[in-house]
Amino acid sequence: MDLDLALELLEDPAYRHVLLNHLPLTALGVAWVVLAWAAIENRWRSIVLGLVLVALCAGAAIPVMESGGDAYPFVFDRLDGTGQAWLDRHTELADRWGFVFPVLAVVTLAAIALGHARASLRRIASAAVLVATLFALAVAVTIAEAGGMIRHDEFRLVDPPPTESR
Repeated sequence: MDLDLALELLEDPAYRHVLLNHLPLTALGVAWVVLAWAAIENRWRSIVLGLVLVALCAGAAIPVMESGGDAYPFVFDRLDGTGQAWLDRHTELADRWGFVFPVLAVVTLAAIALGHARASLRRIASAAVLVATLFALAVAVTIAEAGGMIRHDEFRLVDPPPTESR
């Protein structure tokens, strides 16, 4: 691929969104597994690795949401009516629940600081992040499911719920 073409594609917010949108779901799921395994082993260095991965993957939701918001008007005009309704639903869910990911990143960084300050709280802090990450994964699945319906009519088994258009 030509470097100029690659840079041009990266300037397109819709392309950036499609490129990055798997991080808050897939990569966060992998980070959860790493953290869970590290917590079972009870090795602080491994736990820190898992916590850093969770923080990075949760933080990655910020550029995903920004690029999605920037791409909205461009993508909306190119969809059929049902695709537009699913895009509105996807956007509504991201707007309503997107705060979970930066909050998870901050909580995770706080868990690292807490674990460094008090060794006795390491397992509790990592367990709290594991639970919070499961919640964030449930949010990510819900948002991503609506996103998958936008252009993939083969996944549209139900109509989107009514939403207020942007």
